[in-house]
Amino acid sequence: MSKPKTVEDFRSAHDNNVIVPAKIRAALAAMLKEGPEQWEYEADFQKRAGINQTQIGQFREGFVDHIVEAPGLGGRTARRVWFADAKVAKKVRTA
Repeated sequence: MSKPKTVEDFRSAHDNNVIVPAKIRAALAAMLKEGPEQWEYEADFQKRAGINQTQIGQFREGFVDHIVEAPGLGGRTARRVWFADAKVAKKVRTA
């Protein structure tokens, strides 16, 4: 006999407010396994997390400790960089 399903189970399967942050946390955890200084440009991080541009835009604010705005070079616009470890991101921001 299987375990009864809960509201949490339902949200985990159907609520983007649960699904997307969980995917972001999982992607950060996978990066952290590669090393605390592991980083990716936002487009690559988005692919790793399996989310689209709209979703990352909606939930980015909840993960600002992991994000560094890298200045653009040669007239390019700034790029967002996601760091596996928020402490490393803070170190980069204050350097």
